Amino acid sequence: MAIIKIFPPEYFLKYKEKPVKIKPFSLKQEKIASVYLKKVGKLLKSYGLNIVVRGSTAFKISGKGDVEIGVYPKELDWNSVIKELKKEFGNPRNVEEDYVRFNDLHDNTEVEIILQKGEEARQDIKLHKYLLDHTDLLKEYEKIKRKYAYSKREYQIQKNNFLSKIEKLASG
Repeated sequence: MAIIKIFPPEYFLKYKEKPVKIKPFSLKQEKIASVYLKKVGKLLKSYGLNIVVRGSTAFKISGKGDVEIGVYPKELDWNSVIKELKKEFGNPRNVEEDYVRFNDLHDNTEVEIILQKGEEARQDIKLHKYLLDHTDLLKEYEKIKRKYAYSKREYQIQKNNFLSKIEKLASG
């Protein structure tokens, strides 16, 4: 849930038309999230960071069944935090200016450790809190994910459209 950008239609061509496997929320996700909160928290203890469970696990809704851990370092600590996480998780799978994602596997469950900084981090936190406070929107979000799971491309387009609208509500 990075800052939601309105992308041109061709941006989504990178996603395949294959279906997205949607799984119901499970307590297993929460247990794995707890393991990673402790693990990442211990690795980055000296930085005093805000580390949270994100996405469908935090919202307790259906999703891809993965676990997302959000890490929000200060600009000053950005490179040092990435270096520490590389020691444990290897090279990140996705690197952008204000966003870095590490991937791991735990008990056959994909785990994403997502770093964000600056305005992207502030917006992500605000959107996350807004959704947690509006369970009606979480139900709508879950319906959208299920409805468009027939195509990863359409799934990403519709999630982006929905989260863009919610971000405007959260900021307004």
